[in-house]
Amino acid sequence: MVLANVTGGYNGSLAAPVPVEKAVACAMLGLASLIGIPGNLLVIWTIVLRIKRRTPTIALIFTLALADFLVLVTVPFWIYALAYAWVFGLAFWKTAMYVIFTSMYMSVFLIVAMGVERLLAVLCPFALKRWRKPATTRNTLACMLVVSLLLALPNATLHVQLDAKGRPLHRVYSSRQQELALLLLETLVGFLIPFVSLSISYSAISNRIRQMTGTNKKRAVKLIASIVVAFVLCWSPYHIVNLIRITCMLAYPDSFHDWDKMYRTAKNAAGALAFISSCINPILYAFAARNFNMGFKASNLAKVFDQMSSSIREKRDKESNENERRSESADMLQL
Repeated sequence: MVLANVTGGYNGSLAAPVPVEKAVACAMLGLASLIGIPGNLLVIWTIVLRIKRRTPTIALIFTLALADFLVLVTVPFWIYALAYAWVFGLAFWKTAMYVIFTSMYMSVFLIVAMGVERLLAVLCPFALKRWRKPATTRNTLACMLVVSLLLALPNATLHVQLDAKGRPLHRVYSSRQQELALLLLETLVGFLIPFVSLSISYSAISNRIRQMTGTNKKRAVKLIASIVVAFVLCWSPYHIVNLIRITCMLAYPDSFHDWDKMYRTAKNAAGALAFISSCINPILYAFAARNFNMGFKASNLAKVFDQMSSSIREKRDKESNENERRSESADMLQL
């Protein structure tokens, strides 16, 4: 996926100069790692030790933080590979690829689920009763994981071109049709279809949020909406590069290979930006936590998550009370 198209090329020489574009990519990856690894660990630690009532919202956030963390722990290896060469073996190269692809699809599904959950929370909170059952949440997350593992399998099992020393350089497609199919799958399932779903969900939510009076509800919706926006901004360049590649393959079937070097360079830059998405969410939680106190503390983060969960309960309880009053009024009229 992200950085697997260009690794190696410098024969592992530490004295060889690193091209500017790769140096920039390494800097972006390093920043993502330094911020994202401790940030996602703090989110995981807070939910495990400080959140007693783990609603579906909390389960989605926890799983998203775990997926982002697994992506970011592979970053130091990709930084070294970009700067010099992949020296960690073919098996680990494929394992890292599989982890990254699985986490990408899992993150997409989780963010879409957050959008759907927020849509139900503000439009029809009673429909959440079935979703809010622990067994339903576990089964939903298990299905997401299985589908993500299956979708990641084709890309992670591609043939790999090796250099003279037997080190992985980049993936090799067996045919133009295979490359086209995998790029389409990656972009459609990993971005375009989720983007359309999220756009519809948040368009409906934005219309309803104007009628909401509770600040808790508004803050929860805005926080998850910011997660979606950050995801789109970080991943859209990567998938735009994919779409350009697909267009060139279809429109210029005889000459699209002439642009391979430009394509790999653009893919690396866009891929480095995509890694940034894995460190953005803890930063967004940190800004939300500052509403409680000037600082990003675990106690403040726990309050943010509690608030996100309570917003659903408030909405559901309010509508439940309104229904009860209507029922009582109807009974009085019959008497």
